[in-house]
Amino acid sequence: MIMSLRFCFFFCLLFSILSVPAVNASQFHFQLENDVTFGEDGNYSNGMIFGWESKALSFNPDDLVGAHNWLQNLLPTQHNAVQTWGLKVSQRMWTPDEIKISEAQPNDRPYAGFLEFEQHTAVYGSAIAQKAWLALGVIGPASGTEQLQGSIHKIIGASTPLGWQHQIENTATIQLAYEIDYVLLRNPAPFNSQWEVSTFSHNALGNVRSELNAGLTLRWGTNLEQSFGRLSSHFGHVGNLTDGSKPQSLLFYTRLQGGYRFNDLTIDGSLPYESNVEFSPQQASASTGLSYYFSGGSVTWSFNVYSKEYLTDDKRWHGYGLLQFAWSI
Repeated sequence: MIMSLRFCFFFCLLFSILSVPAVNASQFHFQLENDVTFGEDGNYSNGMIFGWESKALSFNPDDLVGAHNWLQNLLPTQHNAVQTWGLKVSQRMWTPDEIKISEAQPNDRPYAGFLEFEQHTAVYGSAIAQKAWLALGVIGPASGTEQLQGSIHKIIGASTPLGWQHQIENTATIQLAYEIDYVLLRNPAPFNSQWEVSTFSHNALGNVRSELNAGLTLRWGTNLEQSFGRLSSHFGHVGNLTDGSKPQSLLFYTRLQGGYRFNDLTIDGSLPYESNVEFSPQQASASTGLSYYFSGGSVTWSFNVYSKEYLTDDKRWHGYGLLQFAWSI
């Protein structure tokens, strides 16, 4: 746990050096993800995210003063848009299907804990949106995940996980990711609302996961032009939804995605035993959710399913629930 705190301090300091002076923060968000919603306790088991995104500002791509951090230079030029940037810290865990076994399980997904610190930049337009991320972190005991899961299971009276001594060994991580969204259709709907269909491409490069993905998003709500691109396939990303959303309003969405994965450190990382598990390169996922906006914040709940992540998994699909709170300051 002490090593985990040292990583927190080191990466927070690093991001403070990499970032140029921030504008006043516009939105914080806290997000919980857990597979208990689907009656499971294995594979992707839990995620906790705390993040911040700045207030959206008008952006002129021809004026370098408009760029609030260096990641902006990675995005192609886009006119008639607003720009934001932000930071995020997250902790995730993966476990075998059976956590009551203390011995190594060479034919099941290994235990893996992941602590990550991330910076992003985004350019949001009414029809095109772009986002880029840089993340640094650690997979292994230094992530502090074993202690977190043990404490939570003790509080809620769940089974004690017994196999964390066999988890993926400490490995420093670095990830780059890029996502772009395009509107295909946007039309009026009853109750002064709109419906919208858009397509997106989300791609990542790094030693955690490198992958290529594409998909479709369906949204129904109000002021869709002002909130376009805030939804994302990137883990834990929450665009500034409170900035342009109408208070006392709802947003329904469904997101479908398919892609190809080239590596997965949560499965093929270094282990203290010989594992027979290989990651599955073909991937698919779907999510459907509802956001409620009130004055100064929002609440989001969603159901998320994803295809099996290792070849010998006898279940074709897994799922988890998401609960998210966002508030502006």
